[in-house]
Amino acid sequence: MASQSQLIFTPPATNESSESSQQAASPHGLQEIQLRYKLAPLTFRTLCTITESPSRQDILKKACFATEFRSFPINQYEKAFFREVNDHTSIPYPIKESLSQPWHKIFLLIQIELERTGWPNKLGKTARKELHQDLGRIYKLLDQSLRCLVDILGARDDGKGVSTALDVLRSVKAGVWEGSEKQLLQVDGIGMIKMNRLADAGIKSIRQLARLEFYHIERILSRNPPFGQKMSHELARFPSLTLSLKILGQYTQQALKPSTTDDNGQGPNNNTPISRSGSCWIVRVTVGFMNEQVPIWKKATPWATLVIEGDDGRLVWFWRGSLKRLVGSKEMIIAISASSGELLRAAFACEETVGTMVQENLQV
Repeated sequence: MASQSQLIFTPPATNESSESSQQAASPHGLQEIQLRYKLAPLTFRTLCTITESPSRQDILKKACFATEFRSFPINQYEKAFFREVNDHTSIPYPIKESLSQPWHKIFLLIQIELERTGWPNKLGKTARKELHQDLGRIYKLLDQSLRCLVDILGARDDGKGVSTALDVLRSVKAGVWEGSEKQLLQVDGIGMIKMNRLADAGIKSIRQLARLEFYHIERILSRNPPFGQKMSHELARFPSLTLSLKILGQYTQQALKPSTTDDNGQGPNNNTPISRSGSCWIVRVTVGFMNEQVPIWKKATPWATLVIEGDDGRLVWFWRGSLKRLVGSKEMIIAISASSGELLRAAFACEETVGTMVQENLQV
């Protein structure tokens, strides 16, 4: 588990068996964040200018300001394409200024990708192929920028900002916006036509689809066996997360027992609350999943994040770990600082898959 001076959010490739948790990162943790992410110093300084409680648009736009994206200028033969994307598609955040900067290209390209409506027919075959080839590098850089933004916002105790940045990261990794009915497009074998058929039948989420019997799936989508059974087998591994919080009492030096350990049996970590206005409380947090087997999605075991926010949007607690560690559920005894009567908001979700979030409020 991470100490308060460590990163709250590290890329999955660091250690498959690791997890991290914290109550609020201290500002001096910014130096460690800068060292962890392989981004240009100018990029890091730019990301640090992110506003308090940023919106989705703010997060995505700031990430696209990364200096590394300057190697993707808008070519002359791409201008008509990006004008079409900006002016005549359903992207949520069009650009009002003249399109000329590299960040314009990245910002618009990611949005049209998330819309899943296909690219406008304004590019030649060669230009389209080149742009598709650039997507891999673009997504890799964007992933690093977004994860770095999560850390920066965590270092400020900006819980609302952390939640929004995770929302954008999750959407980008899933290829569809969180909260969109297009989340069904994450399922192999479902395209726009099948998605619309399911929507007409009242099925608008993967959770709803997973509850259907295989023969109902075949009936709705007009497919023959074993289509339904194959899809049901895949959906059985879609993460179905669980979350519960309970206040055990007020915090005292003797209240937290040494039996609270991390996955390596190292003993209690980071259970001392940071000094704030209000009282300190001991809370039992239980996270897990309802799947019969460890969830697997897109051929990998997902990682998940838990964010607890105060009613003023501050970061109260953060945890991140692999679902492999949640077999039989995971119980954490934590100490938090909150005012009596304050309403805390907790959200637990996979970090790269939309449609998995579970939320719970806790009245102190």
